[in-house]
Amino acid sequence: MLKSLSFILCGLLLTSSVFAGDANDDADSESVNVAEETETKRAENESDKKSDKDEELSKANLATIDVTGVDDGLKKNIELHMPVTVPECKADRAEVKQFFTTVKKNLRKATRALGYYDAELVSGGSIVDNCWKLRLRITPGEPTKVTSILTQVVGEGKNEKLFTDILKKQPYAKGDVFNHQKYTDFKTQLSEAAQTLGYYDAEFEQHSIKVDPVSYRASVVLILNTGKRYRYGEITVDQNLLSEKAMSKYILLKTGSPFYAEDLINQQQLLQRSGYFNLIKVEVLNEQAKNFRLPVVITLTPKKRNAYKFKVGYGSDTGARVAVEMNRRYLGKSGKQLKVKAQYAEKLPEFSIQLLNPRNNPDDNSLIYSIDLKKDSNDDIESHTLSVGATLVRKFDNGWVRTASIKAIRDKTQVDDEDETDAELLMFGVGLEKVVADSLLNPKDGWRLKLSLDSALEAVLSDQDVTRLKVQAKGIKQVGPGRVLARMNLGSSIVSDFDSLPKSLRFFAGGSNSVRGYTYESLGEENDNGKVIGGKHLLDLSLEYQYPISDSWGAAVFVDAGNAFSDWSDPGLKVGVGFGARWSSPVGPVRIDIGFPKDDFGDPHLHLSVGSDL
Repeated sequence: MLKSLSFILCGLLLTSSVFAGDANDDADSESVNVAEETETKRAENESDKKSDKDEELSKANLATIDVTGVDDGLKKNIELHMPVTVPECKADRAEVKQFFTTVKKNLRKATRALGYYDAELVSGGSIVDNCWKLRLRITPGEPTKVTSILTQVVGEGKNEKLFTDILKKQPYAKGDVFNHQKYTDFKTQLSEAAQTLGYYDAEFEQHSIKVDPVSYRASVVLILNTGKRYRYGEITVDQNLLSEKAMSKYILLKTGSPFYAEDLINQQQLLQRSGYFNLIKVEVLNEQAKNFRLPVVITLTPKKRNAYKFKVGYGSDTGARVAVEMNRRYLGKSGKQLKVKAQYAEKLPEFSIQLLNPRNNPDDNSLIYSIDLKKDSNDDIESHTLSVGATLVRKFDNGWVRTASIKAIRDKTQVDDEDETDAELLMFGVGLEKVVADSLLNPKDGWRLKLSLDSALEAVLSDQDVTRLKVQAKGIKQVGPGRVLARMNLGSSIVSDFDSLPKSLRFFAGGSNSVRGYTYESLGEENDNGKVIGGKHLLDLSLEYQYPISDSWGAAVFVDAGNAFSDWSDPGLKVGVGFGARWSSPVGPVRIDIGFPKDDFGDPHLHLSVGSDL
């Protein structure tokens, strides 16, 4: 109907009317205006429904209407108060006159709500081309302005930050045109804040709007008394999955603590993240409150004990792969979780077992025991590794994740045409990682930084001294319609005997997530037979621009540079350039690239990978 409203008005004057607003004060004034705003919201809902049918209505031969004489804001509010039924083109004069009568009644509400208490209306219409053209010519008059405003919060909660933050943003400054919606919104903010903080008995000691239609002045008074704050009473947890001790780690609510509505959300989210429960209900029993204490009942229904995943995939680095994962969500009543994974891949088959033990704060602190058995190979070198270890994971409020680990490694590594070497190491490690992004799956802006330091000492159950540092950094920034992606991998190690170092502790470059244009792990130091054996150090850089073609497809161009080497004075960086396609698939971003070695454009390489760009 809004389109048809925008056409309107030529015509013969049928009727005219003039009206002026009178003064209302205190509660009476407020109730009238609240009713007006309720009517406004109702009209908005009706208008939304009508606007969806604009084209349909225009074909139904309805009269057109034109509103003039007011600014866009007032015009919009007037249109929202228009009658639902518009006269048809061939309506009789009595029907048109009734339409104008309804418009006049609604117009008073529409103009008063925005501070115009002395508006004048001239309405008219004529038949043009066999259809009514209706006209509403409005003179809004002098606007009513706010000359005084008093807003306060008193009582026990007057110093609560949520209240003080609201009071810092007053609905009006002196001299503002009175707008009733601002008053209503401000009052609602205070009421909702009181409910959020548990001041359930809060009430407005004073709430008045006084309008002087002669001087066009309005004064506003709004004083909220918070009353006494409610606290949590008895916390009852209805579940039979975990022991009381294990369950207590997941209960944030504490008897006697002040009520805060966000606590309930945080409690529910923590229980969801635990992975134990299928249905979670956190209920505050307001009707059973005594002595300002609110009982809380948490009802939990467990998930099935076991979950299974089957995966089939392909990557240019790993080749074809098939994986089976089993997650045993709970072991007995202790809260421990078991994860078992078996993967067959052409270059990286592995079998792993993880036992996760939640700590005192299970959402931020856990201890993970692990056993890993894997075969890792490229064209020139192969290793078989068994590792047993434990990792302590700690998440901080600022987003950083810290790890501390100990791992026993037994490894057999063989370079083509060389004898197999055995290694036994006890590695101690620490790590830091942080991710900041607007979306983890498909970010437009964000960054990731990961640092790790691992060390083994010959004096502590190891074959040799090893110290290994690695820094991984990625950044994404939206530039124009596309994104710029930058990546850096930096690694360095100090070892007593590189030839007997396990493959997993050497550095390699080349492949989908390294220097494209070169095959997986094809860059590094070479032995006398020309076989790539890796390096003590790593430098890997990348710059890429992605441009969207459609909602799910994009194109990319890139340049990569890097190498694995043993002497910082001669890194021998290799450069790869190329282009590719990007697909936002249901399982995550898919990258398809063709890379060319800078020194041999006749030898392109196809790279395929799946996963977040961070």
